[in-house]
Amino acid sequence: VTGSHVLSSSAVATTPAGAHPIVVEQGTLAAANYQFEMKNGVLTIGKAKLTVRADNKDKIYGDANPAFTATISGFMNGEVLSNSGVTGEAFMTTPATALSGVGFYDINAAEGSLVSNNYAFEYEKGTLVVRKATLVVFAEDKNKRYGDANPALTYVFNGFKNGENLAASGVIGEPVINTMATTASNVGEYPITLQAGTLAASNYQFELKNATLIVGKKTLVITADNKSK
Repeated sequence: VTGSHVLSSSAVATTPAGAHPIVVEQGTLAAANYQFEMKNGVLTIGKAKLTVRADNKDKIYGDANPAFTATISGFMNGEVLSNSGVTGEAFMTTPATALSGVGFYDINAAEGSLVSNNYAFEYEKGTLVVRKATLVVFAEDKNKRYGDANPALTYVFNGFKNGENLAASGVIGEPVINTMATTASNVGEYPITLQAGTLAASNYQFELKNATLIVGKKTLVITADNKSK
């Protein structure tokens, strides 16, 4: 046998996934004792893989989950999502809820309604970061009269999430509250200052708001002395 056969296929890089013939022709094949029968073959083009990665997201403790999105990569032949023939959307889930504490939670991507003739899909997780909510600690404004002892200095919390109150919030410790005013302080305004002190919480950070102690004038009683004549 001399010469060689000729193999060809109409498939190119942009040919869709599927089965395509490989055509064999006699070409220059020759032999004294043989004749030739040509049997075509099949070129199977499998689907290329696209990676669907859940995008990382952030939220504040107590808030609803953000809208989840995914990024698709791996397109062939210079395609992008809009001209790739991919339709539908990935299905995105996470175990995190508004009640989930501060920490890291998986965002899972699954097939959902994604469909493509030329692509298969593989999925990668993203991360949802739940960050601390802010509790505002307000020192309360106070009043007193010159010469009086300072009133009890107090504060209030504002900004609890998920219907919590101080007892149910996991907040421990106390702030430090003080003022430079004393019994001898003159009439005027004096700051009531807050410091974090021993305040701590897994799901909250603290914003401290100062207040004002107003020292008012003390009343002097002037009584005319009784007299006789």
